[in-house]
Amino acid sequence: MGGAQARLSNRFMWFCMAPVIVFLIVVSLAPTIVAIVDSLRELSLTVFTKRGAFIGLENYRELLSEDAKFFTAISKTVMFVAVVVPFEFIFGLAIALYINHEFAGRRLLITLIMLPTMIAPVVVGMMWRYLLMPSFGLLTYYLQQMGFLAETTIFSDEFTAFAALMIIDIWEWTPFMMLIMLAGLTAMPQEPIEAAHLDGANAWQVLWHVQLSFLRPLIVFAVMFRAIEASKVFDTIYILTGGGPGNATETIAVFAFRTTFIKWDLGYGAAICLVLAFFSLVVAALFFKVTSRAQER
Repeated sequence: MGGAQARLSNRFMWFCMAPVIVFLIVVSLAPTIVAIVDSLRELSLTVFTKRGAFIGLENYRELLSEDAKFFTAISKTVMFVAVVVPFEFIFGLAIALYINHEFAGRRLLITLIMLPTMIAPVVVGMMWRYLLMPSFGLLTYYLQQMGFLAETTIFSDEFTAFAALMIIDIWEWTPFMMLIMLAGLTAMPQEPIEAAHLDGANAWQVLWHVQLSFLRPLIVFAVMFRAIEASKVFDTIYILTGGGPGNATETIAVFAFRTTFIKWDLGYGAAICLVLAFFSLVVAALFFKVTSRAQER
């Protein structure tokens, strides 16, 4: 009797899970399969000679051996991630440490700090676009009054355009890091910290040897998650610069969009996205392997 009830319970469990499994297959596995098939075909809507023809790995060969713009976009993406993620982590941790105690207005302050992250990326792009407009942007006006941008605008120069995008991303996503670090600090046991203080440790030693040790799993998750998300940033960059001037701010996501929906080369665009997904998985695996070894030590 018990075995029959267990089998009936398992069947009911799978019956309840079936819609979720089907949904996940439809929204994740099916598009991936379609992208793989498309990447092996000639699907340029501007070239009519071989549309839909199977060309094997030709798109990947051209991408990885001949397309200099692809490697430029990769380098821009790596530079973007290497700058914004450490700053977001450092600023987020500093803010979390600062507000990690009860005081009047703490909840209101946390809510205000979280506003940039809660705003949709498209809205963030539009907001900063108006703030930095060449003619009547509010921040542009004050920067010019202080002697900056006297003969140019932020988004017309390669260096300032890329720097502005990184600053905007840091402004937008530092609260995300702060929230994760604050959650870890709030849940952290206080006994080791009190014992460290009793042993004569100063605030920096407590942070480095005690608090960061407890926060290490959260730090790994937060940094890895933000690195993956930063490598895919698209909305803000496309709204503010469109990848310009030239291709100075063309990250891999913008490059894939331009290839797929501006040049209408769907097969080549699918190959770009799949190569990016593969590299992201490899980097994530290496990151977790390195961090797991560090934790074992």
